[in-house]
Amino acid sequence: MSAGKLDSTKSNHKSICAIVLDYRGAQKTAKCLSSLIGQGIDHVIVVDNSSDAKASQELTEALDSIRRKGPEFTICLLTPGENLGFAKGVNFALQHVAGNNTLYDYYLLINNDAEATLNLVSRLRQALDNDPKLCLVAPSIFSVSGEEQALVWYQRYFGLLTRRRNPLAFPYLSGCCLMFKKELAGSGKLLDEEFFMYGEDAALGWQLFRARKEIKCLRDALVLHEGGASSSKAGLFYEYHLARAHILLALKTWWWPVEIPFMVLCKLLALTARAFIRCVRYRSAIPLYAFVLSWLPFKLRNP
Repeated sequence: MSAGKLDSTKSNHKSICAIVLDYRGAQKTAKCLSSLIGQGIDHVIVVDNSSDAKASQELTEALDSIRRKGPEFTICLLTPGENLGFAKGVNFALQHVAGNNTLYDYYLLINNDAEATLNLVSRLRQALDNDPKLCLVAPSIFSVSGEEQALVWYQRYFGLLTRRRNPLAFPYLSGCCLMFKKELAGSGKLLDEEFFMYGEDAALGWQLFRARKEIKCLRDALVLHEGGASSSKAGLFYEYHLARAHILLALKTWWWPVEIPFMVLCKLLALTARAFIRCVRYRSAIPLYAFVLSWLPFKLRNP
């Protein structure tokens, strides 16, 4: 493991730590970090999930290029030596902070294929400061195609995603970009590590929903998201982990245990239909193959 030095924060300054996960995307990560310069961030922790010597060297060089720009934040590179996935990678960074007895007032999670727009961080921080009931905030996310993603409602039985509330649904914020206070970081177990890729943000939303915690998406704070940095649609990695996430959510998002078999059955029907539709759409058997694998004790860790 390699790490940059983490300086102690000043008592009269509300410090911000950003966490960015990289998977063989050094240039994307450098672009993301460049967008964070001037945003009022104190430290950036980059977790290298590449598990590849060449990709890790490219990342080291990319971070050195950012340091030469003279940003106001220090950069800490963590190299676990394997692809931890998103949830475990984020927790890994939070545990590193806890282990160094370094306290930050706020944490910003941002995908390495996302770019912060002007005043993003200050607007997110101000929202948390102005409303003590808020525990988690996110910006509006715009993809390269112009599609906007904000607060999403997840229908627990069939896994439907909607912009508006619907029966048996709960709200969550996309893990593409999130900000929260140190209290939510806890002991470094913010996200459920059973989710390797996809679904961990929905699981967090469910936990907060059950605890009656408030979350909010800010329409005047924007992030530009390239998307697809770690996977491609209709590819085995994407199809497997998306289906797997829906199955795990069926096992975890219940009010009463009696719901579980009904939720699993509904997910089975919905995911089967989805797999066949995507096989036709992409003219590939991979979605169906991945769907079958997702029900088995099988682990797919790299695209």
